[in-house]
Order: sequence, then structure tokens, then C-alpha cells
Amino acid sequence: MLSVSNVSKTYAGRTLFSQVSFHINRGEKIGLIGPNGAGKSTLFSLLLQDSTPDDGRVMMERGITFGFLPQESAPIDDVTVLELATGHVDEHHRWEVEPKAKRILSGLAFRESDFERNARTLSGG
Repeated sequence: MLSVSNVSKTYAGRTLFSQVSFHINRGEKIGLIGPNGAGKSTLFSLLLQDSTPDDGRVMMERGITFGFLPQESAPIDDVTVLELATGHVDEHHRWEVEPKAKRILSGLAFRESDFERNARTLSGG
């Protein structure tokens, strides 16, 4: 069991989240989706006890295992978010792949205005 109770965290003078509470029972699986810079990686850092909340408590049942896939490093090339999502598809197949990539990005809380941003400008999480 994992329990988060009234957790708040501020980073660089900016409140990432305030009074967050949730409970995950043994065997449950979750995913965390939110806009870039919302504090997803910071929340996972709290759950992994790599950092501490400003307020609130994170309680984990003894013996519990916690799986986490860390973020990859920043893109090497100067590519847009959409180009990164489509994988540099050639022009002949772009019409087929691009709409699917946009739907997936939208489902991951990216705004349409984010599609043409340089991928390096996004937070690592």
C-alpha cells in the first residue's frame, strides 16, 4: 500500500502541487499524465523518497516494491516535439503518421502549440 496525504511541493519558487492525496492498494498499477513542467517527475521523486515534500506525508507499506522507468536524456538533435514523436518519417509516410502522433501527444496533455516547440525546451519529465 502507498498512501500520499496532503503533499505539497514547491520548486524554484513555483508551487508544483498542493495538498495532493491518493491511495494505491497492493497490486494496483497507475500511470501519471500531465502537461510539461507540472511536477510529475518531482512527485515520483517524492514517492521514491529521493526528496521530501514541503508539507504532507508519503507512507509506503513495508516490503512494497515500486517500479519506475526513469526519463531519458534530452534529445541530441534540434527537433520539434512532433518530429520526435514521428521518428523522422519520410515525406511519403508523414500524412499517415503525423495525425496519429498528434492524437497521442494530445492524450499525453501536450497542447497543439507544443507540437512545434524544440523538444530540448521541455522539462525532462
